[in-house]
Order: sequence, then structure tokens, then C-alpha cells
Amino acid sequence: MLDNGELVVDAVSHCFNHADDNHLHPHSQRWDDETYELGEQLMPDEYVFPEEIFYRNHQPEELERLLFLESQIDYSVYHSLPLDDYFKDGYVSREKGFELRDRNPNRMGMIVDINPLEDDAVEQVEYYAKKKDVDGIKLYPARYQNGRDLSLQLNQDTVRPVLEKAAELDVGTVGIHKFIPFATAPVKYFRIDDVEEAALAFPELNFEVIHAGFSFLEETVFAMASHDNVYANIENTAHMACSRPKKFARSLGEMLYWAGPDRIVFSSGATALHPQPPIDAIWDFEMPEDLRAGEDYPEVTQEDKEKILGKNKLRLMGKDPEQVKKDIKGDKWDQKIQELKEKGEYPAPPWSTYEEPTDEASKERVKYV
Repeated sequence: MLDNGELVVDAVSHCFNHADDNHLHPHSQRWDDETYELGEQLMPDEYVFPEEIFYRNHQPEELERLLFLESQIDYSVYHSLPLDDYFKDGYVSREKGFELRDRNPNRMGMIVDINPLEDDAVEQVEYYAKKKDVDGIKLYPARYQNGRDLSLQLNQDTVRPVLEKAAELDVGTVGIHKFIPFATAPVKYFRIDDVEEAALAFPELNFEVIHAGFSFLEETVFAMASHDNVYANIENTAHMACSRPKKFARSLGEMLYWAGPDRIVFSSGATALHPQPPIDAIWDFEMPEDLRAGEDYPEVTQEDKEKILGKNKLRLMGKDPEQVKKDIKGDKWDQKIQELKEKGEYPAPPWSTYEEPTDEASKERVKYV
């Protein structure tokens, strides 16, 4: 929670599995290493992972401590990932997300991965919407099968039945990974032309384009300006407020100029990144004077920051901020936070709530690194 009592809502968290025994593909190790290196680039030095913490199978109890004790986050939405062509458990498993939500029903939401290439993809959407009450579905724009990278754009016939079922069941939110290419998948798959077509075809769905502002900025802001159901999810981009403040200022400035502050949602990307640095950086952010004068970017107000850091995502989920505050007041995390505050230790130091690795694979990986 911010010092002024406003909620911090994290629109994307993950519980990654970076252990060697989770690899399925020749590029799996490359993916792990590039994720680590991205964290080194985006985070302040004191927040960069110790290698023994990163290269492991992250557990739900570690993620919840990271979110609620090492940062000011009050509520987070877990995204599982459908990358079982690269990793045995998809990289971020569904099971961990549902366990986290079961343990923290007032603090965790769930967006579940769907692979449109699976024969029962439409049935999966129905199952997770009706039986698991998910907050949305997560799609990726490319797959790797039979030695080839395959396109899975939102305007393709393969994906359309999944979107149709999501719209029919009022799933609400479709999260789509864009902007940051992975492995050998062509960059063109990560543009957002297909998002505009889907937003127009399915006005009842809200499309969160994830990593918005990291690349293809001009296309992004025009899509937001043209379609009220396109939201900028700034996972990873938010961390540029710490490491590349001018780049972040341009990304945020363009979004505010063309679409206003109401459809920008903060994401931490934990466990791939530490959640606290971007919260501090966004709260302290001021639009540089040269960009205000030269680009006509608006001033970023406290109200704008409160919307980006929490209010926008709660509105998108149909949640009342005051009710969320009541629901979490006095719970186990609130009690632990109060204890840390009394010691002057909140938020807890980076990665201090993590445990030493106990599995042999993680230990060996640390030695190898």
C-alpha cells in the first residue's frame, strides 16, 4: 500500500521454473539466461538477483512473500504461461497460480494460459471460466512445433474460436504477450496489428497488451486511442522507470498524450524481476521538462500514478478499492507488514524472504553458473 493509503495492484506476477530439469528445447537455457540478463539491465544493482535465487524452481510461498513483504503490493494477478514447447511445466505453471489464489483469495487473481493449438482449447476456456472462475485468459503470439516457429495471431482462424468462447462466457480480459520477442520467433509476431482487429471484432473483451511501451510504441498508442478495450500492461516497461527513465518517460508520455491515464496498468513481472523498484520509481516520477515542452506530454499527477499503480486494474476487474482494503485488513500479511513496520524494516530488503535452495538441481546450477 502506498504511504497515502492507496492500493498497489500488480497486474502480472509469475512463479517461474528456471531449473535445468524443466528444459525441453535447445533454446530453453538461452531463455533462462536472457531473462536473468534482462533483470540485470532493468533493475538497480541492489535488486539484481543472486544467481542461487534466480536459477531455481520458484515456489508459491516464495512469490507471496516477495510480493507482500518485500514490496508495497496489496493485490496481484498471477499469469500462467503456455510455453510447454520450451519448458515441461509451461515455464509458469497453472497449479502454482491456483494454489496461490487458494491461499490468498483476497489478494490474488488468476489469468490462465490457453494454447489455441490444443484440440480441447475451447473446452479449456469453458472449464476455467465456469469451474475455476478465472479473471481472464493468457495467449502467446507464437509457438514452436516440429522444428518451426508458428504464428498465433489474434486474427487467425486458429485463435478465433478461443476468443469467441471467451466472449460468450464473459471472461472479460485477454492478456496477450507482445513487444518482447523470444528465442527465434520472428519479431513480426510481436507487433499489435492483430490486437486491433480482435478488439474491433470482440468489443465485449478487454485486451491487455503485455509489455506495452517496450517497443512498437507508435502502433500501441494509436491502437489505444482507437479502441477503448485495449489496455497497456506495462510489465517490464515499468522497470525502465528505474534504469532507462528517458525511454520510460517517452513511453508513458505517448500513452498519456493519445489515450489518457485510465487504461495503463502496472505489473511487477515478479519473480522474473523484483516488484518494489518500479513502484518507487513511478511514484517519484516527474515528466522531464524538455519532453513536456518539446513533445507536449502532460504532467503526471498523483491521481494518474494512483490509477496506474492500482485503480485502473481494480476497475478492469470490477473490484471496489474500499472493499479490497477491508478484505485484506488484519489478514496474515497485514499482520506481518505491521510487525516489519514496527522494526522499520518494511518493505523487507530485496530477496531477503527467499530460502536457500534445497533441491540438488538448483544447487548444481549455482555451482555451474
